Amino acid sequence: MEVKTLQAKLEKVKKMGYVVSMRKGNTGIGYTLETLLGIVENNIKLPDFGTIELKSKRKNASTPVTMFTFNKAVWKIKQIEVIKNYGYKDTTGRLALYCFVGSKPNPQGLYLKTTKTSLQMYHNDGTLIAEWQADNLAETFRKKMPALVLVQAETRVNSDEKEEFYYNEAYLLSEPSGRKLLEMISKEEILVDIRMHVNLRGSVRNHGTAFRTDESKLMNCFNKKESLL
Repeated sequence: MEVKTLQAKLEKVKKMGYVVSMRKGNTGIGYTLETLLGIVENNIKLPDFGTIELKSKRKNASTPVTMFTFNKAVWKIKQIEVIKNYGYKDTTGRLALYCFVGSKPNPQGLYLKTTKTSLQMYHNDGTLIAEWQADNLAETFRKKMPALVLVQAETRVNSDEKEEFYYNEAYLLSEPSGRKLLEMISKEEILVDIRMHVNLRGSVRNHGTAFRTDESKLMNCFNKKESLL
């Protein structure tokens, strides 16, 4: 699909005005848009960008999204020691560490520090727990999200108590920026999501360290923004 073709389809959807959600719940906005555009999966193939993601969001709504996960070869101490030293017992009695980490210390005493070349995670006791090289972070982000079509919609509830969407704003975002990524982390616009525990065999189950932001902040991660609507 060419960009102009996608743009023409989005303009047709906009001219429809408010449309009733084709699915209940939070995923209705994306499912309805994909159906109207004739897209089977949540991605689009554009010649200049390859396969890229299509995301839609409700205006004035705050929804966190996972940008990518990066966990390989970043830990400065063993993960099991991280959990034992800084984690807690969850409701099942297992040792666990599930928390968001930003530039300010969280309840577990973990915080992030950015330099020109890396992202570091420390504990208040001075221990360097993990370190991500900025170049590796940027490359992982580029591979996961080389470009993005972000569509925004006004919402309302009709007389039948059904949600309706008016898709009236859309952007093609490209050239993801590693520099902007680190800047957003330092401003806590991107948080690191630690997700691991010790299983019954005594080994670590790590679900992948996720980098998460709000949908409204996604466009800040790219150097280029082209309005499609």
